Amino acid sequence: MASRADRYLEREVWYVLIGVLAILLLVVLGGLLTDVLNKIARGKVPPVLLLSQIGLRIPDALTLLLPLGSLLAVLLSYGRLYRDSEMAVLAASGYGPLQTLRPLLRLGGLLVLLQAALAFYIAPFGREIAAKMISETQRSVAVAGLSSGRFVELPGGAGVLYVSRVSADQRSVDEIMLVRERDGSRVVLTARKGTIQVDAVSDEVVLRLDSGERVDGRPGEPAYRRIRFEQADIAFPRQQADPGDDPRQARRTLELVQADDVESKAELTRRLAQPLVLLMLLLLAPVMAQSAPRQPRYDKVVVAILLYLTYSNLVELARVWALTGIVPAWLGTWWVHVGFLLIVIVAWGRELLSWRRGRRALAQLGVK
Repeated sequence: MASRADRYLEREVWYVLIGVLAILLLVVLGGLLTDVLNKIARGKVPPVLLLSQIGLRIPDALTLLLPLGSLLAVLLSYGRLYRDSEMAVLAASGYGPLQTLRPLLRLGGLLVLLQAALAFYIAPFGREIAAKMISETQRSVAVAGLSSGRFVELPGGAGVLYVSRVSADQRSVDEIMLVRERDGSRVVLTARKGTIQVDAVSDEVVLRLDSGERVDGRPGEPAYRRIRFEQADIAFPRQQADPGDDPRQARRTLELVQADDVESKAELTRRLAQPLVLLMLLLLAPVMAQSAPRQPRYDKVVVAILLYLTYSNLVELARVWALTGIVPAWLGTWWVHVGFLLIVIVAWGRELLSWRRGRRALAQLGVK
């Protein structure tokens, strides 16, 4: 059963953790907003999906923020207790280093389970839903950013398109005009009606024009050609996948386990690493949090951030090495975690040795 001191330490860490995560999440939301707006400007994401895309990427961001937030929460809460001499009072009462770790093990268990749920299920599911929403919306005229009474330049230099009216479901348009420049000649297509169609074979999105005409000619020359048509198709250029988006990150964890390719195994390793990173940082945090009463409050925050970045980058480097064959696939990122575990063991070994020496010195002085 948890002692009153354990509950007190655990409560202090929870309070700080909530505040730290809120601040980090606000910072990351600004970055997510910028990234999604950039994709909208490049035609990768329809504008109507701005808020939903940001919301669906929050679980993915939390997998990065939770380890850092947990480390900072322990450093700030335990550091305050050391500066206010509360830890000294607990130590005088026989509350040793392992006792300070005990409340973190309970708290860490919950956080590791949450991190595992985010990494294995929630974040991939969010990416999958986000990709499906983009795919579905790109089947409508929103893919070209069309709106009533506006000229819009199609992606890939496919021309300039104008429509007088867009239907409420954004799948049909009225009074269309398309202007294209090719080899010094100008092609103008006009039609009264148009609908969005999807090719059943190629899955290509096209705008099908009904009852229109096409005019070909060179600007400044009297000769031109005029053709009437019953039906014509305008193909929307297929959106290229963003180089920063890995489709495997949207796959379900069970599919990655069953897959045999190296890329899927590397993605599975990345997900396994996320709860391990959080656990290792929590184990090391109490040792890092020790500070003198007059030591500045935030001096170890920079050290904690650098430690987290180093650990995370080493994990990513190990994943890339396994992906490219520099290290065996079975080794993956495990060597990074084993190395960090050795650091944790050494740090705690020195801490316990120092504690026992201090207890023996007090015993020799007759202090119990």
